[in-house]
Amino acid sequence: GINAEYGRTEGKQKCNLTPVVLEARKYQKQFSEDRTCSIPDIPDWELLHAIVGLYDNYLPEITPEVLYSALTCRSSLTLVFLRDPADVIAERETEKEGKRKPRKARKSVNGASEVKEEDEAEDRKFTGVFSDDDSDNESESDEEGSDDDERYAAGLDEYLENVDRRRSLRDDDKNSLKSVGVESLLVAAATFKRVNDNSENLRRDREKIIQLTLVAVRRKFRKLGIGRQLLNFLRNPIVVGEYDALVSYVDPGATGFFLRNGFSSDAILNNRFRDLVDHWDNSTLMSYLPPYSECLSTGTASLVKEMSSSLSEDIKRWRSASVEAYQSQLRCLERMRHEILLLRTTVGTQETTISSLTMEIDRLRLSKGVCEREFREYRAQVRSMLSRLRDGKGDLDATESELMSLPLNDQPRDNLVKAVETDAVIKVGEDEFRTIEDEFRVEVCKVPSYHTIRISSVEKPNQQKSNQLLSSLNIRCNALRDPTLRTRLYYCGGKAGTLHRILREGFQAKDMVAGDYGVGLYFTQNPVRAMQYSEAGLLLMCEVGIGMAESVLKMDQSRNRPPVGYDSVLTGERNVDHVGIYSHQRHNELQYLIFDSTQAIPLYLICFNI
Repeated sequence: GINAEYGRTEGKQKCNLTPVVLEARKYQKQFSEDRTCSIPDIPDWELLHAIVGLYDNYLPEITPEVLYSALTCRSSLTLVFLRDPADVIAERETEKEGKRKPRKARKSVNGASEVKEEDEAEDRKFTGVFSDDDSDNESESDEEGSDDDERYAAGLDEYLENVDRRRSLRDDDKNSLKSVGVESLLVAAATFKRVNDNSENLRRDREKIIQLTLVAVRRKFRKLGIGRQLLNFLRNPIVVGEYDALVSYVDPGATGFFLRNGFSSDAILNNRFRDLVDHWDNSTLMSYLPPYSECLSTGTASLVKEMSSSLSEDIKRWRSASVEAYQSQLRCLERMRHEILLLRTTVGTQETTISSLTMEIDRLRLSKGVCEREFREYRAQVRSMLSRLRDGKGDLDATESELMSLPLNDQPRDNLVKAVETDAVIKVGEDEFRTIEDEFRVEVCKVPSYHTIRISSVEKPNQQKSNQLLSSLNIRCNALRDPTLRTRLYYCGGKAGTLHRILREGFQAKDMVAGDYGVGLYFTQNPVRAMQYSEAGLLLMCEVGIGMAESVLKMDQSRNRPPVGYDSVLTGERNVDHVGIYSHQRHNELQYLIFDSTQAIPLYLICFNI
């Protein structure tokens, strides 16, 4: 038990308190009826109402309905300190002998009188149940209970009638055990529950958390160390079970008490528990973290108490230094964030400038090509005239006159360039042609029967269309799980006329084909393999965003999306579904399958012949 002294200095009373842990959910009247397990001769459901009455008197901002719900919810337990009935009877005898006449007092409840005016009282259900209440109302409530009250507080009216009956016995000087009710025995209570960390959060370990929901101590038993003893019991793993943190939302007036008893109000520390425990308004979230070692012996505990003051100062200094370091890091991160935003803006402006300059270079290159073409035509005509002069078929004066009268193209050069740019498809330059030809022949010449293949021409989209397609591909690849995995592959598909349209407009949803491994776009690294599915004499080289690819060996023609967590599929060999001049060749090459038409763009259309 716990020994405590209370009362005036010249006449302190001693009492012995017994701690009991209750599962109040089982104490509701519909479950317990008249069973007396916890306190002799007192039904458990009366103990439940007494605990709610204690909380209702000292936590007036919380309604009784909420209190009943908090006590009777699943996994909720309540620790109570109970007096011995003999101590209560002895206290009443002592008060009866030395009782003074109070000024303007109301009728006493449980042997103690009240001095507040009746017009100051609040109309609450449990007013006057405890002898040290502040309010002067009668214990009964004049209002009839609602359906919610009946559900949460079955038997409340009967309990209040029993309180009145016991008070009447005391008023008639019948100070017996029958006049001692649970309201006289209950000194303090604390309700707690275990919180399961089942939320999806970034913490790797599941924490065992105990939430201290409600705490109350009767007024005349305060400042006796009873509240500290309550917390000592709650911090004991033998009482509450193993835990990693004991947390509670504390009223502003009680934060000092909790701080003195080892709780912390650090906002950064307690933020990790904010989403895991029930929130109370106008309160501060505080937590207690248990030590790693077992309970200390008495001698060691006294030594720790002597060192606690200096240790607290050291912790304050360490915390202050840590906060300063955190603030410095946060300032650095904020400045870096603004710097990154500024750099991204600058890079975006530079990309626009680069794109503009690239278009200007292409325009000048086209203008140069137009000039070269005109010059070649002019030179051919001059050579023809000179040839006629050498053969003696022309007159020098007539030839000079004809030369001076050669028609020159008066159309502005920019108009000529725009006329060329209106072509959706253009032929590649000589250097680009050789690069593609070399890359193509390296793969093709691995097959002896294809050594005679020659590329006749290579076409590509014009600069404007190419920029549009590349921008679309960049946006799509940034949404992939691995945006860096993108490469050049050959398209395994294309019926008559399809490849030219894809080169001009890009891939569309209608280009999806139903293959052995699903409905989508198939690509391969081997051009010979791609020839088996492509239009005769044509081959389309593309840039494909592969992302995260899942290897599959099982054929599934109904597959229309990549597996969960992947962007594409790496398939095995599939049957040739388009009969062409190369379909008799067999090459065990793997193929990539994508399911989004914006995940690939055409680069070059290669025209070849054997």
